[in-house]
Amino acid sequence: MEIKGLQDIHPATDVSFFREKTSKEKTITLDFGYLTGVVESWWKKNNNQGTHALKSQLVNLFLTYLRTEDTFHFDKVGLANGAAAVCIKNIFSLDSPKLALTVHEALADLFHLTDIKYEYEEHKALYLKPSAEKYREWGNGHGDITPHSDDLYENLNVDYLALTVCRDITKTPTAYYFPSDLLCELNDEEIRELLTMQAAFISGKNVSGLKERVRHVVEFSDIYGFHFSLDFRIDSQNGERMRAINGGQHVLDKIRAGLPNAKNHVSTAETGTFLIMANHKILHARPMLNIDANEARQQANNSTFNTTPRLLFRSKGPRKQYYPLDETTYTRVAL
Repeated sequence: MEIKGLQDIHPATDVSFFREKTSKEKTITLDFGYLTGVVESWWKKNNNQGTHALKSQLVNLFLTYLRTEDTFHFDKVGLANGAAAVCIKNIFSLDSPKLALTVHEALADLFHLTDIKYEYEEHKALYLKPSAEKYREWGNGHGDITPHSDDLYENLNVDYLALTVCRDITKTPTAYYFPSDLLCELNDEEIRELLTMQAAFISGKNVSGLKERVRHVVEFSDIYGFHFSLDFRIDSQNGERMRAINGGQHVLDKIRAGLPNAKNHVSTAETGTFLIMANHKILHARPMLNIDANEARQQANNSTFNTTPRLLFRSKGPRKQYYPLDETTYTRVAL
């Protein structure tokens, strides 16, 4: 059997290479149950300290007690030879917003996520906000959220999205989709169109005014493999959040039509779960919350961190960049 090297393949046009590589993307599930007691014992003794000090302590605790096979994944999410997502269960069981936020920030740091904050968005805590029952396609709303990757209309590239469950009595998990499962009904010609497609991405409810960016829908690199920019949400005011601009809209429409029957995975909707995913490897979504719309309205009008039925903490942004230390590449300056 002939084995082709990358030099023999043009990744942007070779359909078989594309299908092979994208079919190998995976999620890793880890169980930190062996550490739950350690985390909660430390927390009960130290929780009166400030968040920054607590995060630093917890980072050190994780690095001290975590098994090597678990810390292995900190450097691998989103790489061509790594997982597209990591879901960690049973980190803690206490229903404490402060503990959940501390765990979230510590693990986001260990996975090398640089959290960003836009001036227009309170992105950290996700819970029912006023008028939640009226909205879908919104993390603080009651309705469903269609598969998408985050912030494709922004100038920067968001490499990672991380979510930590503090509480979810609605038992509504985050759903996520591998592109290979969304594209499996496309024929070779449609895949070729996708590989050369550009699309315009526009902002939605969380942004005042309108932001727009044009991106290639599919990109490839040896380090990260195939990257996707896909957003199938429809904004109530601005319409479709993604539109092809150089032909191929029928391909996007075909993918959209298949979403209701597409294979997907779900996280664990339980206290103490941390999910991190490569934003350009996976599309995330959410079904409608498992509570009645009237109850959602009542809860939203009186929501606090301690009373809301569903509270998640979120980080999103680029990966921290680390550079090899090679003294020959630096210019020595005489003092």
